Amino acid sequence: MKREINAMFFLQLSLALMFLAIGIVGITNYNSDLSQFGRSVGKVFGKSNDLFPIVFAVIQLVAGALLALSLFIDIPGRILPISLLIIFIFWAISIAMTFVLDNLFEPNFLVWLSQLSPQLVILTALWIVFRAE
Repeated sequence: MKREINAMFFLQLSLALMFLAIGIVGITNYNSDLSQFGRSVGKVFGKSNDLFPIVFAVIQLVAGALLALSLFIDIPGRILPISLLIIFIFWAISIAMTFVLDNLFEPNFLVWLSQLSPQLVILTALWIVFRAE
């Protein structure tokens, strides 16, 4: 299938590369932001195991691969939209836990906002690609 190269193509490609990279880092690096997020979610639910970060990293890796593949071939069924929705939900939860529950306006408002803004851009890009699928 030949895809038109436009802004949506580059947005999807950028998300795919980011998710592939974050997934690999999450699997290989225990101290990644993804791993820290998973440990904080585990603490909220009273668990101390490290299974969640690895599962989330694998989901992101798969979503990145699906996003990249879908640029060049048709992905059957609703696999891609469902994986995008799962990542969107987890990303929104991560933002809420990291920037609202853990450190609201810390260390100061401008630093907090400069760290929150890219996360919101990613969340918005996920929503745009999800809606386009």
